[in-house]
Amino acid sequence: MSDADPADWYAHPLYYDIVFDGDTGKEADFLEAVLKHYGPTARGAKATVLEPACGSGRLVLELARRGHRVDGFDLSRPMLRYARLRQRAQPPAIRNRISFREARMQSFRPMANHYDLAHCLLSTFKYLLTGKDAAAHLRRIARALKPGGLYVLGIHLADYRNRRRDHERWVGERDGIRVTCDTRTGPPNPRTRIEHLSNRLRVRRSGIRKTETITTRWTCRTYDAGQLGDLIASIPEFEIAGSHDFTHQLAIRRPFDDSQEDLVLVLRKRIKRELC
Repeated sequence: MSDADPADWYAHPLYYDIVFDGDTGKEADFLEAVLKHYGPTARGAKATVLEPACGSGRLVLELARRGHRVDGFDLSRPMLRYARLRQRAQPPAIRNRISFREARMQSFRPMANHYDLAHCLLSTFKYLLTGKDAAAHLRRIARALKPGGLYVLGIHLADYRNRRRDHERWVGERDGIRVTCDTRTGPPNPRTRIEHLSNRLRVRRSGIRKTETITTRWTCRTYDAGQLGDLIASIPEFEIAGSHDFTHQLAIRRPFDDSQEDLVLVLRKRIKRELC
């Protein structure tokens, strides 16, 4: 189902955008730095970019403003409507560098060897609940990338020893709207590799005393470093070029292991070498 339930935060793209927009510039800086550092050196500064699960389109828009050609897709029609409205409000030079479409992560139809960079930074990859769907997504991304192209994948790893629920909070504000986002996750089930996640948005508007509350619940697939490594090893088109964390700073590298839960992997599509 691609039309979100009104009680689901995906039916409220403005609130979603307010919560995450504070990191947009930093994430875009990181993606450009990753492309420059890990990508083929012969490539120019401006890239073709693909964002699966692009949500409100905040990163699509930011990268297009920086001169990149950016395509995004998502399953949520409210999110796509919001993203297209923002696209139409841009000057033609920016608007014409953007496209959006409705598609699923595991079954989108990629243009082969088209993109320099793909990225999915917010752990949305874990919405793919089976190994089959996760592998299908990675294969399609690999097909979409040019040889040497990069997939930057952000994911929260599971600590199967942790039997408590984790809690994270974000707060964003724009034009008199203050959004507080509380997310509670887990604990992960090591047998089923499933964890349950609940999210509560509390929205306050200036001049209005009543607080709007939106609660959403999801089910996610879990990975520790070994499980994620096995999955990536099953996709021969990819090699692991580097690993970072959710600070999104190129200078901060972390090992690909279970030493911390936040992981940003840089996957690179292998370049086939012809025998002389």
